[in-house]
Amino acid sequence: MKKHTFIISVVVLVIILAVVSFYMLFVHVPYYQYHHQLDEIRNEICETNQYEYDDYFSEYRGKETYYIVKVKINGVESYVAYNKDLKLVDTYQGEVADEAVVQKAIQDKYQVNIESMEIGYENERFVYYGRYQDEQSLLYVYYDLATGEFIKAVRLGE
Repeated sequence: MKKHTFIISVVVLVIILAVVSFYMLFVHVPYYQYHHQLDEIRNEICETNQYEYDDYFSEYRGKETYYIVKVKINGVESYVAYNKDLKLVDTYQGEVADEAVVQKAIQDKYQVNIESMEIGYENERFVYYGRYQDEQSLLYVYYDLATGEFIKAVRLGE
């Protein structure tokens, strides 16, 4: 009886080790490497251009990939967009529409609640964008960052 208990215990431990190893090799390590690479990109953009990082960085993947960074340029709050080659594409300095107002407009127009909006670069302008997914469809909405006006929406599915 003790021999069977020992063998079962070893088999269970080997299975647990295999699951943990699989998770580490195919989930955790790639996830960590991806985010580490994004941190390096953010740091390179800020250090190369002597920006003061202001607590917002996002990789925006639309038709092209852009890195959006909120920085202070000479003390002025700014958003900068860089392409995948880390070349400056655009800079926005000015008032930003209230995110809560944009979320309310989305809720009124589409009857969906998007909890947080991201900042992206679409159609050569800075935008708020959000996505909402249910079982039948995926909705992307885009609103102008400066004015909060609707730009476009894309619904996939249904």
